[in-house]
Amino acid sequence: MNTGVISIRYAKALYEYAKEHNAQTAVYKNMQQLKDALRQVKELPVVLKSPSLSHKEKVALICSAVEPSPVFEHFITLVVKQEREDMLLYIAYAYIGIYRRENNVVAMKVTTAVPMPDSFLDRVENILESQENADVEIRNIVDDSIIGGFVCQVNYLRYDASVRNQLSEIRKTIVKSNKKIV
Repeated sequence: MNTGVISIRYAKALYEYAKEHNAQTAVYKNMQQLKDALRQVKELPVVLKSPSLSHKEKVALICSAVEPSPVFEHFITLVVKQEREDMLLYIAYAYIGIYRRENNVVAMKVTTAVPMPDSFLDRVENILESQENADVEIRNIVDDSIIGGFVCQVNYLRYDASVRNQLSEIRKTIVKSNKKIV
């Protein structure tokens, strides 16, 4: 089974259907919620594969994980009837990508050791919006394992200015120079 092709077809069809009903943004938010639920609750995909649950129960379970729009709920019903529940995460990612491309949205993720102030995030968002001439979505992820600094990812570009990365580079340099000595 070709997961990529199938998920992209479903996502494109959903986007077109949502566009007809002027619900692209609502479905976008639902897909982000679904993606987060499927990634955070590891048991959810397993439960959705269970043959002991009826189609209605699966739809209800999925819809309980998000605040479903009518278009999203209709789509989920279709996916469950077609027994494609295992594709939902891939469909969600594909839909999010299509929505961002079609609506000129730039996604930015900034990982820091401590939470960033909202005022700083707002300034960064304004600067990026003026430079990129696009809407910008910024998420601040807190991960104390980076020790300090930040890791910034804009769309598919990544810049790692974390202390953890700098220490790793120093370690590699020391190990490499010590191998020459021995």
